[in-house]
Amino acid sequence: MQILRTFFYLLLAINIVLTLFSGLGLAGVQAPWQAGGEAERLKRQLSAEKIILLNTGPAASLASASPQPVLVNAPAPAAVTSNPDAAACVALKHLGADDVTQITTIASPLGEAVKLKASGVLPSSYWVNIPPGGGKDGAARRGEILAKAGITDYIIVREAGPNQFAISLGLFRSEEAAKRLIEQLQKKNVKTARITVRDNTNFAARVEVRGSAGKVLPLVEDLMSRLKEAQREDCQPG
Repeated sequence: MQILRTFFYLLLAINIVLTLFSGLGLAGVQAPWQAGGEAERLKRQLSAEKIILLNTGPAASLASASPQPVLVNAPAPAAVTSNPDAAACVALKHLGADDVTQITTIASPLGEAVKLKASGVLPSSYWVNIPPGGGKDGAARRGEILAKAGITDYIIVREAGPNQFAISLGLFRSEEAAKRLIEQLQKKNVKTARITVRDNTNFAARVEVRGSAGKVLPLVEDLMSRLKEAQREDCQPG
């Protein structure tokens, strides 16, 4: 019984001592075993080698950015490789016979510096005709006049278009033959007949322009500005 009483008082004494030291801590008094206290904790917190920064969020990204400017290697513009002495070939297509003649005339001052190669050009034809006027009735009256003059070899054009109800008197391959018919008609007092040159190319002609780039390219640009229906494409120089 005496042993239990002694143990009880010992526990009570320990609790009283612990309570006293807890009160001292709240009062700001440092216990002997608390080395450094608050100053030591601040020292540990401010130890640079123990600080770990967590980079999160936009602010952290800005803080970690390099102060040096970052150079971006932008692609350089393509260099102009045009060489005026380089061989060039440009083809013009969708041309009529008159267009081919015009190209030849314009390119002639360049002489041998530019070579032309035309294809799809058919010989022009020469049409002897009396132009339309007065519609269908006007064509009928002109037919009667021709019949009285002894001319029966004619055709009234029926197809719609600018030549509808014209009187066709003949189609010739040479201009000389067409002129001979005109002379015969005038002798028979038919004064309204005319010669119309017909382009048989039907815009199927094509001209290749070859030479140095310094000669070919300016010439083609000039031709394209004159020939509104022409189309251009590259071809093989040589």
